[in-house]
Amino acid sequence: MKNIDSILHQYKNSYYRLPSSVRRFIGELYGRVPLSVRFGKNYPKHQKIIEQFYNSDEQFQLDYMYNKTYETLQFAYDNLPYYKELFNKYDFKVENFKSLDDYKSVPYLTRDDVLKNLSNMHTNKLEKEVLMETGGTSMNAMKFFIPKELSRAKEKAYFLHIFKQLKGYKYRAKTLAFRTIHVDGTEPKLWMHEPVDNYLFFSTNHINNENIHSILKQIKKFKPKFINAFPSALHLFIQTCKKNNINEFLNIEGIILTSEGIPKHYFDEFKNFFKCNIVAQYGHTERICTAYSLNQQKYNFLNPYGLVESVNNEIVGTSFDNFVMPFIRYKTKDFLSGENTFFKNTNIVKTAEYIDGRLQEYLVTKNNTLISILQLSYDYLTNYEYADAIQFYQDTPGYITLYIQSEKPEKIHYETVISLAKKMSNQFKYQVQTVEKIERTNRGKYKHLIQKLDISKYMIN
Repeated sequence: MKNIDSILHQYKNSYYRLPSSVRRFIGELYGRVPLSVRFGKNYPKHQKIIEQFYNSDEQFQLDYMYNKTYETLQFAYDNLPYYKELFNKYDFKVENFKSLDDYKSVPYLTRDDVLKNLSNMHTNKLEKEVLMETGGTSMNAMKFFIPKELSRAKEKAYFLHIFKQLKGYKYRAKTLAFRTIHVDGTEPKLWMHEPVDNYLFFSTNHINNENIHSILKQIKKFKPKFINAFPSALHLFIQTCKKNNINEFLNIEGIILTSEGIPKHYFDEFKNFFKCNIVAQYGHTERICTAYSLNQQKYNFLNPYGLVESVNNEIVGTSFDNFVMPFIRYKTKDFLSGENTFFKNTNIVKTAEYIDGRLQEYLVTKNNTLISILQLSYDYLTNYEYADAIQFYQDTPGYITLYIQSEKPEKIHYETVISLAKKMSNQFKYQVQTVEKIERTNRGKYKHLIQKLDISKYMIN
């Protein structure tokens, strides 16, 4: 039996186009329907899985991950020509997969593999499939498929588990969302109340000095307790507030940050401005693995969600429960650093000190070494009076172009900017270029770096 959400989600654009009063009435009614009814049996199923997994000993947890991995491998071999051919080529037999240690003989999957072989990697034999596409901070868009019935129910269960790491959070608590709702064929609105989850969305395209007082008026009227935001969008909001002599924000009880890497100076600014707990969520559009960090402490991987390996410090993930298009040993190009913990005698990650971000978020120095942009202290630059936004561009090792968005470009002193950049790192030569606007994605994501180099050539295994 289909769940209600999978049916209604098809009509979300029509819903968003409704007059606000009608949308509010319908959304409020639907929001009060229990999640177990809206999302069907898969929502309470995954709630129970999370609870049971973390209330059990490590052997149970290892057995669970082994069984889910075996299930994924068998499905892929039986139903997907790509994996059947791949396993045969490497002489890997699913029946010989006796322990998680045997998993190391399974070949990797890369983004290029998906781009080249998509037609042979998915099926709707068991479940209805939904086409997805990566975007935002990824270098090249990639199409793939997820299960229509299961995916949103599973995501809801795990996301709410993460959000509840913030003390006092209950589902449908009033929440500000700093990201854009994009409805096909329409311009994003300055704000939009979504009564189903009780979010007040603000379009990142409209957060500026001209609109900030109207935004603050709506926030005051809404009386939010929590914030859900892309880090770059929340940073833009704070910077705009400060330019208008608003230097703190009261009564926010917690923040969850999603979808982008978080430079340290961003986190410090969020903490100082809102004075509350902050959860950072790590995940993928491909729905392979997920983790969270509370107040920049270690990242905790949610291991019943998907298998997470560390291979030369790269996160290699295998999706669970995807009987449409599983990702098996997918090289995410995200990297771990610092002290990590693992399940006994495995490379399966429990916790990580840092997730440095995607490979394309690295810069190549003049010595051909790599620096993660998220680890740079570029608050020197972002605090520059006339810089409203900054983007890095690199196509040559050791050289960086700084694109600066500014309402007063005539006041930018290029030598001052270069001097500030050298304080951030002296391993590059810099040039500065002003731009009218640094574009964001439809959802409001912001690219800190446009990286044209093939970073994999500079990796040391």
